[in-house]
Amino acid sequence: MQNSLAHVSELPEETPHYLRAVTQMGDSREVTANQDIFTQEGILLLAKGSRINSNQFDLLARHKLSISIDQSLLVQNAVNADQLSADAAKILAEDLFLARMVVKAGGVLMVRQALAQLALPSPVQFRLTVMKEQRPNLFEHVIRVSIWCHALAQQTKLPEIYRDQLLLAAICHDMGEMHTDPELLTSGHSVTMIERCYLHVHPITSYLVVSKVDDFSGMAAQAILHHHERLDGSGYPYGLQKERIHPLSQYIAVADTADAILRRFDLLRLQISFALNKTRFDARLIKALRELVHDLPFDSQLACKSGEASLQLHHIADLLEGWLALHAMLCVQMKAGAAQNSPIGFLFERMDGVHSLVLQMGFNPDDLHGMQTLAQEDPGLQQQLQTMLNEMEWILNEMANEIERRSPLSDGIPPNMFEELVQQLREIRAP
Repeated sequence: MQNSLAHVSELPEETPHYLRAVTQMGDSREVTANQDIFTQEGILLLAKGSRINSNQFDLLARHKLSISIDQSLLVQNAVNADQLSADAAKILAEDLFLARMVVKAGGVLMVRQALAQLALPSPVQFRLTVMKEQRPNLFEHVIRVSIWCHALAQQTKLPEIYRDQLLLAAICHDMGEMHTDPELLTSGHSVTMIERCYLHVHPITSYLVVSKVDDFSGMAAQAILHHHERLDGSGYPYGLQKERIHPLSQYIAVADTADAILRRFDLLRLQISFALNKTRFDARLIKALRELVHDLPFDSQLACKSGEASLQLHHIADLLEGWLALHAMLCVQMKAGAAQNSPIGFLFERMDGVHSLVLQMGFNPDDLHGMQTLAQEDPGLQQQLQTMLNEMEWILNEMANEIERRSPLSDGIPPNMFEELVQQLREIRAP
């Protein structure tokens, strides 16, 4: 892991995007320098007690600072542990499903007390305040993920000492996203391959941010660094597998995914997503999640469109057929067993899993007409089919992104061997 971090150790702590958020916060709240602010060359930029607002953005952005901006500034009424607890209560009051899930895991008071007991260093409080003021959706997300993590910790009987580290990591896991251009995260923005690299680095940025905070838990920092890694090696930023991934990060991975799905879709989509991705997540945590959401009411907003389903089914059948041919070619191109152990080795397990799960769910890609007929006769089956196809659309598009990111690292495999597969993966998208 030390070697993995060496090439990112010089990442700038303050990016223009984060500095802009900090200085803009000063336009509406009192933000002051709690010490003299110097450049790395020893030039005084701002004296202790100076008010910070958007007028100082250009000055701060032109220089590399001697210490973290989070350690140099104070904001009135910063977000502390009690505020996190109160904000969690507001979220649970508005989200009946999440509140019912929390009740099954010990109750609202328990999660509020757990958040209120967190030890948050001043720089962390400052950054959370910037997040709440300038990126409120991200702030709500990290609290929701913390609520999910607490419920999973309770369900799996995680010792309290580790639960506290988990909640701290969950609260801080996406701090690196404040260094990302907000435009990349807006709904409807089509992310390019280069832009995706900036998104994939945010776990590293989050790790570097908290690592510079005195007395921040090393265990929580590692969980933050690994929260987008997946057990089958298909995650990022390092493509770690199984025991190389910090155990607490796997809680955040499940919680993060569950929150993202349920904010946009429904329980059926959640169930199918984890079924399709079962090799990527800790089976014990998936089981705990299912126990938590079992029998909870959730209104489905899924609209079934038979035309879309028909086109998606044809694309999936073509994809699975094409994968069998590519699989054979890869095994011939590389030495025996080398393909599975290469940077794109996760594809073998993922594609085999997709084919297997489609069959397990009773949908035969070799009998498209029969599948469509059954779905049309049974509205419940039609909803299940459409949900599975929509989730597969997302999963396969993510696989295409991973192939593009990793294929240059695949020694001995001509890059053009993946071009047709990437195209097929992206053709699954509904019109």
